[in-house]
Amino acid sequence: MIQRLLSQLVLPVIVIGLGVGGLLWLSAKETPPDRVASQPPPLLVETIALPTSVTAFPIQGSGNVVPHREVTLSAEVAGAIIAKGETIESGRHVRAGTPLLQIDPQRFELQVNELDSELKQVAADIKQLQTEESGLDGLIKLAQQELKIAEIASKRLTGLATKNAITDSEREAVERTELQARNALRLLENRKDAIPIRRERLEAQRKLTEFQRDQAQLNLTRTGITAPFDGIITVVAVEKGNYVQTGDMLLKLEDTSSVDVECSLRMEDLYWLWTSESATPQRSRTQSVQPASVSNANQASNQYEVPAINADVSCEIAGEKFHWNGVLSRYENGGVDRKTRTIACRVTVTNPLRKDSTKGPPTLMRGMFVTVTLRVTPKDRLWRIPNRAVQPNGQVWSVKDERLRVHRVQKAKMLPDAVLVRAQEIDLQQGDRISVTQLVTPVDGSQVRELKIDDAVAPAQTREPDSDEVRR
Repeated sequence: MIQRLLSQLVLPVIVIGLGVGGLLWLSAKETPPDRVASQPPPLLVETIALPTSVTAFPIQGSGNVVPHREVTLSAEVAGAIIAKGETIESGRHVRAGTPLLQIDPQRFELQVNELDSELKQVAADIKQLQTEESGLDGLIKLAQQELKIAEIASKRLTGLATKNAITDSEREAVERTELQARNALRLLENRKDAIPIRRERLEAQRKLTEFQRDQAQLNLTRTGITAPFDGIITVVAVEKGNYVQTGDMLLKLEDTSSVDVECSLRMEDLYWLWTSESATPQRSRTQSVQPASVSNANQASNQYEVPAINADVSCEIAGEKFHWNGVLSRYENGGVDRKTRTIACRVTVTNPLRKDSTKGPPTLMRGMFVTVTLRVTPKDRLWRIPNRAVQPNGQVWSVKDERLRVHRVQKAKMLPDAVLVRAQEIDLQQGDRISVTQLVTPVDGSQVRELKIDDAVAPAQTREPDSDEVRR
C-alpha cells in the first residue's frame, strides 16, 4: 500500500522535473534550430495541341418558310361568276394556264360584234370616198372644158359688142354662162380638196373603232380567270353565282417554283458575311460585262445589298434531317430591329422540291421552321480554341518547357463548342500546347507538370484545390 502511494506521488514529480529541465535547456541555447520549408510539387495540368487555323466556319440561325411570291387575282371586269371548277379550292395545286373562274362574257361578246359592224361600215365609207374621188376627176375635166368654151364665146361676143352687133341682154347671158361654168369648176375643186380631210376623219374613226374593239376583246378575254403560274390556291373569295365588280378579290395564288426563308442575323454575323471570301455581290451573279458607268452604279447599289452566300436549309423531322440548297438573297426591310437588334434577311430556295420525295417532306411548305446554315470563309487567320481551353476569366494558358504562360484573348466569334481568336492578336503558333485544366490562381511563368491528352478526351472537370495549391 505504502509503495503504491509512493509511486503515485514520485512519478508525477519526476515528469514535471524533466519538463522543467528540458525547458531550461532549450532556453539556454543561443540560436534556434533551422526551419525546413517544404516545397509544394508542381501543379499538374492537362494540355491539348492547338488545332490548325480555321478555313471556314458556319453561321446558323432559325428561320420560317414563306412564299417567294403570292399573287392576288382580282376581277378586271364586272359580271356574274358563271363557272367555277370543282377542284378550285383552297390548298389545291394548279398548273399554269388552268381555268379557275369564268365571268359572264355575253355583254362583251355583243360589244365585239357591234364594233365589228362599225368597222365594216367605216371600211365601206372609205371605199365610197375613193370612188367619189375618181368621179370628181372626170367632172373637173368636163367643167374645165365647159369653162373654156364659155370663155371663147365671151371673147367673141365682146368683139361683136364693140361693133354694136349684139344687144346688152345677149352679152349678159354669155357672161352669166361663163360665170356659172367657173363657179361649177370651183365647187368641184373644193369637193376634191375636202376628200383628204374626209379620208383622214374616216381613218381616225376606224382607228378609234379598232381601239374600242380591241378593248372589248380584251375585256372578253378577261372574263376567263386562269392560273398565271404553277402554284397553290391559298384563298378563294367567290363562288358560282356571285356578282363581282372591277377590282374585287377573287382568289390568292402562291408560287411554288421557289420559296423564301425568313431569318434574322446579328450585326456580328453580318460582319463575317461582309468580309467573307465566299461572298458575291448580288448584281454580279446575274449581270454580264457592262460599261464602266453602269458597273460603277451597280457597285454603289451593292453597298445596300446583302452579300450573296450559299446557304443550307435543313429541317429535322422524326429524328432525321432533310436539306435544301439556297442563297442569301436580300434584306427584309433594310434596317435593324429596335427590340431584337437583328437584321431580317431572306434566303431564296429556287428548287424547293426534294429529289427523294418517298422519304420525308417532298417540298418546303409555308410555315415550316427550319435551320439556316451559312458557310463563311474568313479573310483573317483564326485559331479555333475549344471552350474547355478558355478559362472563366477569358484567358488561355499555354505550356512550354513545363512553364505556364497566360494569354489574354479577344474573342472574335463564339461557336457552340469553340472560340475563334484572330491569330495576330495572340502569341500562339500551330502545335502549341494549351491547358484545359482550371486553376485557382495561375501565375505567368510558374512551373507545372504537363499531362498531354488527346483532343477527343472529355473536358476536365473543375476540381477543388488541395492544401498545397491553397498555400501557393
